[in-house]
This record gives sequence, C-alpha cells and structure tokens, in this order.
Amino acid sequence: MQRILARSLFPLILLVLQSTSGRPQDAGTWVDSNGNVHFTKPPAGVTQPVAAQPVAAQLGAAPPVVAQPSAAIVPVNHYQRWQDPAESAFSVSLPVGWHISGGTARTTQIEVHYVVRAQSPDGGAQMFMDDPKIMMREVPNRATQMMGMRVGQVMPTGSGTSLVLEPYRPGAQFASEYVQQSLCPSATMMRGGPILSQTQALNAEFGPIAQAEGKTVHVDAGDVSFKCGTSIGYAYAITVQAFQPGGQVSIWAVYRIAGYLSTPADSASAAAAVNQALGTFQMNQAWLQNYARECNDTAGNVIRESNAITQSTLQRSQQMEAQEEANNAAWKKNSDANFNAIENTNKAITNSGSSGSGDNGNGHDYNAQLGTKKVCNDVGSCQTVGANVDTWYSDCSGQFYPGTNTGEPPPANLSACWAKGH
Repeated sequence: MQRILARSLFPLILLVLQSTSGRPQDAGTWVDSNGNVHFTKPPAGVTQPVAAQPVAAQLGAAPPVVAQPSAAIVPVNHYQRWQDPAESAFSVSLPVGWHISGGTARTTQIEVHYVVRAQSPDGGAQMFMDDPKIMMREVPNRATQMMGMRVGQVMPTGSGTSLVLEPYRPGAQFASEYVQQSLCPSATMMRGGPILSQTQALNAEFGPIAQAEGKTVHVDAGDVSFKCGTSIGYAYAITVQAFQPGGQVSIWAVYRIAGYLSTPADSASAAAAVNQALGTFQMNQAWLQNYARECNDTAGNVIRESNAITQSTLQRSQQMEAQEEANNAAWKKNSDANFNAIENTNKAITNSGSSGSGDNGNGHDYNAQLGTKKVCNDVGSCQTVGANVDTWYSDCSGQFYPGTNTGEPPPANLSACWAKGH
C-alpha cells in the first residue's frame, strides 16, 4: 500500500521552538479582517481558513465540488488528478466521478493544512485527508508545570501560533484517539499499530534535515482499522516530535492524518481511494518555494523535506510491489495445476447445470468460470480476489494482499496488522 505525508512543518516547529524559549506570560491579542485571533500581530495576507467542521460531520454530507471526467486526464485505471482549488499548492489522484472538496487551509500564514474530502457517487465510501482543527502540541515539562499550565490547555507562542499541552503520541496511538474523538466515538474492534518500515525510513531521511535545522527529531507512522456501527473505518497518521539539544521544550505535530468510513460493500473502493490519494499526493514546487520563503527557510529545508517524504513513499510502494511480484512468481510455478483444477470444476458445474457461482467452502461467493472468490476479514471488509491463491491477508486499510506460497502473511514491517482472510 502506498503511503505519503506532505506537510512541511519543520520550519514552523523551529520558529515555535525559538519563540517558546521566551514565551510571553501575557501576550497581546490581535484579530485580523477574517476574524482570526492571533497572539502577535499577524503578517499581511493572512487568508481565511477552511471552516473547521468535525470530520465526521463532513463525511456525513456530500461535498459540493465534483471532479468532472476529462478525456485528457483520465487514465485507464479510472482515476484523475484533482488540483487544490484554494492555492494550487497540491494535487492528488482520486476516482473519476467522486464528489471532492477541500484545498489549502491556513490556520496562520505559515501553518498549512492540505485538506481533501471525497465521497463515492452513492455515498457508500467516504475518505478524508488532513484536518484544520488539529493543532501543534507541546510536551509538558518543568517550566509549564511551574507556570501552572495543565494538560489540554491551549497556549500562545511568540510566532503567532498556539499549542496544546499534551504528551507525545506515536502515529498509531494518535490515529486511535482521533477515531474515538472525531470519527466514531463508539468505535469497536479497533486494531493496528506502528508501520515499522516507514517509521525507520522516515527517521533515516529526516535525521540529517533536522540536524541542519539545529533540532533532534523523531517520526512515527501507524494506522488502525475499526468498526463504527455497521460501517467500516480506517485511520492513518504520522506524528513528528522535535526538540533542540539541551533544551527542555519539545514540540510535536501531526504531519499527516487520513482515512475513510464506508459500508462493508464499499470498503475495498474506499481503501483504494485513500491509498491512491496518499500515494499520488504531489506538491506544486513553485508554491513550495514561495512557502519556504514565507517561513524564512533560507536553507530550503521545506523542499528537502518534501523530496524526502516522496522518496519514502516510493520506497514503501516498491517494497509492497516487490513482495507481490515474488508471491506471483511462486504461484506461477503451480499455475498449470490451478488452471486444471478450475477447468475440472467448470466441467463439473456445466455437467450439473449450475451457473458457475457458489460457495467457496467458507460461506463466500466463488466463481469458477472467472476463477475468483470473495474473502473478508474480521472487521467486515471484503474483496473479490483470485481463486487460485489459497491465502489472502488484509492490511489495516482493508486492502487484501496474497500470502506467501507457504500461506504466511506478507512481511510484518509492511503493515501493522495483517489479518487472514476467510
């Protein structure tokens, strides 16, 4: 499964780290022309942020903007590029015909969210990316305790932003809490954990960048799946924690949050939409250069971060593809036996006068003529797959992948929760 994060927060984290070292006890309050509150005088050109509705409410209604098919941009896999309508900062690939809304949302001039909301035409599958309500955070420390600040309290900084005082949480833990707080308070059957390979790759990529900015940084990627009543859900998050060596202030942020809610029947298309959006997220390089200048990023680390993130995503995608190719190679060794088995089944069905579809022995549809079957996981996500592969496993998003030729799941570092299909 392809993954991506694209929000460049390190310059902002550096500004916040610098400002919190001398945090004002009694900051002034400014209100810009859009009604946004700032604790320092805001710079010119602050734009109106996207309305901060709860994500669950946004997913409950069809977004107003529709991606119209275009013969010039619709690829053979029925996805098309959707361009950020607010600032043309980014683009993603999403299914043709889905209702799509969102765009760049600035909570301050330099604190940016890349928001996407998409819904299938029948409303059965709904995906999201980013949330303008998610604020940056500061880890409680001795200084905040001495100042009488409590966990959950919102604090102003000297850079025009605000922080929430909260302990650091890795990506999977934050995703789980986000589900319970914003997506589905009654969520059940939640499972997931860290995505080890991407966590390791991101820390290796971001270490030198953070060092160049005079910080130490740690990144965590993780995801969770869950049930929400009769619906199926998924959430993926990457969190980053940064601090200056020798300092007691530690700032952390949610670098990416994405996921979906869907009916069981639409879970495969919902998972595919999220994976496609994350894996095809692209920044507008001209916009990124302007943003680096806005952040006073003379070293160009914003651009370096974006390139590092893209490389991490490509590596993860290549790992999954390589694993799948290896499995396919193993299956091809037994292709003649599989083909003969299907042919014999087809003959038996033809002789008996059956339509060619039936039960695969596990209560799921089996089509001998097409050589397909339906597999499901314990959460309820189902997918039609090749019948010549005995064992299939789903990842946290509900996407199914073939097991090894010995029936084992794909490598553990590629997913937090491989679940055997049945």
